[in-house]
Amino acid sequence: MTENGAADVTDGRDSPAKPISGRLGILLLVLALALGLLVSFGVGQQADRTILKALAFRQNVTSDVLIAAAQWVTWAGAAGQRTFAMVVCAGWLLWRKRPYPALVMLVAPPLAGATSSILKEAFGRARPDVVPHLDLVTNLSFPSGHATNVMATLLLASLLLAKKRRHAWVALALVGAAAIGASRVLLGVHWPSDVIGGWFWGAGIALLALSVTQRLEGRQNANLSPILMSRPESGA
Repeated sequence: MTENGAADVTDGRDSPAKPISGRLGILLLVLALALGLLVSFGVGQQADRTILKALAFRQNVTSDVLIAAAQWVTWAGAAGQRTFAMVVCAGWLLWRKRPYPALVMLVAPPLAGATSSILKEAFGRARPDVVPHLDLVTNLSFPSGHATNVMATLLLASLLLAKKRRHAWVALALVGAAAIGASRVLLGVHWPSDVIGGWFWGAGIALLALSVTQRLEGRQNANLSPILMSRPESGA
């Protein structure tokens, strides 16, 4: 309360803690771009080959059950499944009368996917040739589209939807994104650095989207906040 009895009203500006997600998002995007430049010049290629050769599954060597499990995990991160999860999350947010987060939920993951495809063409990295591929691939390698899109979708959903136990939901989202990204290496269709770059890019988009959402909701709440006028003296 002010001295004259009026309640303080926020002016819609973000608190100092809120821009942190935006700054971290930008940092992750820069790291993804830097990693892309490094791998496009062949830096770390030998480490990529060594790790992929050690981890990748091989038919007639690796158990068919493990190969099938990795393929099912990859399937969970495919476009149809990601889109379904994205629409369900957006619908829930809209039902909870949170239109701005719902809109961001529908825009940010597709943006992550579109920019990931642009980066693939920009860096022009070929797919691994270390082992036979255990999944069908038709485009270039860096960054991993699965890693990018799943990280953007799951991380953003956990940040926008969860109000209680948010840390647990974020951890679960990261585990899901990690599993799907790892499956791309196990199936021999991505270099490890492709997946890391995809995680960075997807997480960066998700955190920037969170920052945008916080600003939009902050301004909306400020506009809706009633201005309480001071009460007249009662004369008592």
